[in-house]
Amino acid sequence: MTGGTKVQWPANLKRTATRQRWYDRFEKLKPGLSLRQVAKQLRESYASVYRWAEMFGYKFPDMRRRGRVTAAQWDKVDWELRDADIARDLNVSRERVRQVRALRNAGPSAHRAQVDELLRWARQRRTKLHGLPIAQTLSEFGGELSQQVARRVLRSAGVKPHHPGSRWRQVDWRLPNRDLADLWETSPKYVANIRARLQAGAARWEAKGGKLNGDARYFQAFNDEKKRARNGAPRKGELVEAR
Repeated sequence: MTGGTKVQWPANLKRTATRQRWYDRFEKLKPGLSLRQVAKQLRESYASVYRWAEMFGYKFPDMRRRGRVTAAQWDKVDWELRDADIARDLNVSRERVRQVRALRNAGPSAHRAQVDELLRWARQRRTKLHGLPIAQTLSEFGGELSQQVARRVLRSAGVKPHHPGSRWRQVDWRLPNRDLADLWETSPKYVANIRARLQAGAARWEAKGGKLNGDARYFQAFNDEKKRARNGAPRKGELVEAR
């Protein structure tokens, strides 16, 4: 690909909150940035940036070089970058980058250093981290690692994973399935299956027939759940028993 122009929403692509957020972020970018630059600017993984760039047609330059990499080119390498990023920019293998890194005593990349630090940090706090969501763990740790990388590191540290179903144990099951599905960006059928699995009981409010108009308690519950959804997951202790 070559330097590009503005992104465009693909025809027939359904708009969701997640897609809209990514689209808005790409729309604000300068055209022609490399994917590595975009990933760094958005603080996202290369794989995620590549996927959304393809979806919205963000044009990025072809950074590959042909032929042998010269000593002068190696001199200009930013060794803080990951081997994969350097290999991609120079159009060489990761193994070649590892070899040159070792020959030049360049030390680990910033990414590798963060991975090692997270591993040490997690091992020291293993018991406290058991069952916590990845996002919360990364927030406490700091740094710029992706959740995918952090998940692998935490697994290596022996940290028990967060159970996906725990989020649903803490939503307000008084709300109709359709509301919960809209707020948490999933399907009403999926929410209904979770409701049955958790034996949460029937919703307190009926979404059909306009029966919710004027019910202040419903609107308060809806707005509270909306805030939780924006934060990514309900907080502990917010479980509302179905009535």
